Amino acid sequence: MPVGPLRIAVLHYQPKGEAPDAVVGQVRAALEEAGHTTVDVGVDESVTDLMRQVSWSRADLVFNICETFAEDYRLEVNVAAVLELARVPFTGSGTAGLLLAQDKILAKQLLQFHGVLTPRFATFDGDSFQTSADLKFPLIVKPARSDASMGLGVEKDMEGLARRVRKIREEYDDEALAEEFIEGRELYVGVLGDHANPDVLPVVELDFGKKWSRKRMKIANREVKFAPETEGSPRLVMPHDLSDELRGRVERAAVTAFRALKLRDYARIDFRVSSRTNEPYLLEVNPNPYLEAQCEVALGARERGMSYAQLVQRIVEVAARRHGLTKGRAPRATPPASGHVTAH
Repeated sequence: MPVGPLRIAVLHYQPKGEAPDAVVGQVRAALEEAGHTTVDVGVDESVTDLMRQVSWSRADLVFNICETFAEDYRLEVNVAAVLELARVPFTGSGTAGLLLAQDKILAKQLLQFHGVLTPRFATFDGDSFQTSADLKFPLIVKPARSDASMGLGVEKDMEGLARRVRKIREEYDDEALAEEFIEGRELYVGVLGDHANPDVLPVVELDFGKKWSRKRMKIANREVKFAPETEGSPRLVMPHDLSDELRGRVERAAVTAFRALKLRDYARIDFRVSSRTNEPYLLEVNPNPYLEAQCEVALGARERGMSYAQLVQRIVEVAARRHGLTKGRAPRATPPASGHVTAH
């Protein structure tokens, strides 16, 4: 059955005194273009406020773009857990998928079990370390549960590695993951749908641009991701020179990761294609990735012929069918709208 117009609460992280992220308005506008009624639900650090606003919103579905809670990105999974406990229908991955993907060490171990190629790695918990094989420097070192490249660095010797591991333990209270650096092209693959029918979007590439000197290692750190784009700086492009064989391998690995880590609705899978062997190495799996209109998933959808509004509606359709929100369904019984929510 088709999914009719719904009342949808857009749930996002909203620290006091800060302006909403641009993606909030973009998602609401896309939902309204599809005929839905939207309600803004911005949360900060109160679980009571989170549930009060969701309840008062009288929403049929929560569009969950809340990637942080109480200034801690690791609590993203807890937001989903609260919604699940309250039996509130929401978009995106649930607690299982968010937990598995958030723990980069566990995710790599699961992917290896499923035969997905990832860089060789070692882990450090502060007292001991484990390694999958002998590693060669340089190494990419990051917190095991980091987000948006937080704490990521490149180390070229044991002394630097020890410093980085210690810094991650002290500043992020986390284990460290060290991976061999793969020199080559960086590719991003969006996946839409559910476990039974994942739909792989066209591949997007990060072009590091002309300003990146040959002596500088090409890594997608916070500078690359968040610095203002200028002429010659790194940017996202649509690659048209990938062989069918390579594209097929990347797509199959993306689907395997999507299923193995129990993701749903939408995700982004990051790869490096070795310039030496042409092998695609899976770097990271991102459930509920940033959904801004110029992000990797949106660009892949656009290449497919889907507008941003159609992409957002596709996510809604998959989630709505999972929760039984089809035409003719009675609205959820909830208290009258009041409090902090804002409806459009």
